[in-house]
Amino acid sequence: MLNKTQSISARLSAEDYAYLMSIDRNGAVTQSEKVREIIALARESIGGDCLSRSYLSSAEAMLPLKARYLEENQRSLLIEAVMDLLTEGAAIIQNVAGKEPMAPELEKDLLPSVEAFLEKMLLLSQQSRPRSIHRDSAVRIRERLECETAK
Repeated sequence: MLNKTQSISARLSAEDYAYLMSIDRNGAVTQSEKVREIIALARESIGGDCLSRSYLSSAEAMLPLKARYLEENQRSLLIEAVMDLLTEGAAIIQNVAGKEPMAPELEKDLLPSVEAFLEKMLLLSQQSRPRSIHRDSAVRIRERLECETAK
C-alpha cells in the first residue's frame, strides 16, 4: 500500500531530462513538480470524456488571445461571442469525439452554444449603439437577419 505520497526515481537520457526541465506549466520549478505536471497532462489527454475538463483545456488555449483582446480596450460583442463559441465548441467536440455515432451527439451538444451565439448576434443587431468596433459589422448582421426573417 502506498503512503500519501510515493517517491520514485528514474534514469533519463540527457534529451528527456532537458525536455522535463523545459516544462513551464502552472509554475512547476522542481523535478517533482514537473513530473506531476506531466501526469496531469496525461490525465487530461485521456479525459476527453469529461466536458468540464475539455472546457478547461479549450479555455486555457484561448486565454492568451482573450487577454490580448481585453488589453486593447476595444470591446466587440461579435468578437466575444465568437471566442465563446470557439471555446465551447472545441470542448464539446473533444468531449464527443470518442462516442459512436458521433454526429447526433455532437449536434445535440452544440445546439445550446450555437443558440447563445445567435442570441448575441440578435442583440448586437437590435442595439441602437451596438458594442462593436466597426459600426458596419452590426449593420451587416442586422441586414442579414432582416433578410432571412423576410423570406
